[in-house]
Amino acid sequence: MKKILIIFLLFTGCFINCFAAEIQLTDYSDNSNWLSKPAKTYSADVFYIYPTVCTTEDKSNLCAIDNKQMRESAKTVFKLQAEAFDTVANIYAPFYTQYNFRAFEYSHYEKIQQNTLNNAQGLSDVYGALDYYFKKLNQGRPYILVSHSQGSAIMLVVLSDYMKKHPEYYKNMAAAYVIGYPVTKEYLKNNPHLKFAKKSDDTGVIISYDVQAPDKSGINVLQAKNQLVINPISWSRGQRRIKADKNLGSLDEKTLKITTPGIADAKINKKLGVVICSTVDTAKYEIKLPKLFGNGSFHGQDFQFYFLNLRENAKVRIDKFLNR
Repeated sequence: MKKILIIFLLFTGCFINCFAAEIQLTDYSDNSNWLSKPAKTYSADVFYIYPTVCTTEDKSNLCAIDNKQMRESAKTVFKLQAEAFDTVANIYAPFYTQYNFRAFEYSHYEKIQQNTLNNAQGLSDVYGALDYYFKKLNQGRPYILVSHSQGSAIMLVVLSDYMKKHPEYYKNMAAAYVIGYPVTKEYLKNNPHLKFAKKSDDTGVIISYDVQAPDKSGINVLQAKNQLVINPISWSRGQRRIKADKNLGSLDEKTLKITTPGIADAKINKKLGVVICSTVDTAKYEIKLPKLFGNGSFHGQDFQFYFLNLRENAKVRIDKFLNR
């Protein structure tokens, strides 16, 4: 990797962040820098950005792209999230530089947005991977963007900046599953080229939700005002509760077995902009990071609870895009 000094101009929302940093340009022609780089099997692709899996104690709070712990953890999370789409699309996923969990403790949405922009190396990695993917791998196929948590914070920059600069790529986006991170009304207002999903088969849209228990309490670093949400069973934005027997299937993260029907129901709370799940044992499934999510957050189960619903919906949107 070659070291050079780069000035990044990132246009996101209603402000411009300008910062200088010594960036290492990652070589994405090297297969070792990809978590997943399959041969073409399907007529559509997924480009996946994994969530926070870095647990390093480094003072910078960053995991470099070659960090062994991060890479191994990313492989595990890939099975729990990205493989929801492995029967409908070719899944491409780059390794990238990311913050560790400690960087977000007792934080808040606005600060996390800013930290995302300050991760110059991570953004350079993702942009470099996108450049390589579109020029060398995609070959004009429709694609879906998929991300979670910190990966979704980066994905919002990709949508607001990279895709705005590359309409030739953006036109082939069937959908963007930006899960586990707020997509707000203000974000869409500041990015009029983007739109949020309204139903199960609209294309070129953003899909987003985060799941919690009815009695969620304490801090939630990923809570924002005016965040939008869609129901991951009905794929509508109505507030009617959809029972668990309508859930196509949930993934058990320990056994990797799928339970059908799924174990989770889903009901939108529009005021909070989240999905409420009332049919699982909170103590068993809540994410054990109280300094980030308090009690009663199912943030770590956003994909697993609705695993087959995500798979089926991706197929619906891809088919709609191909047959439009």
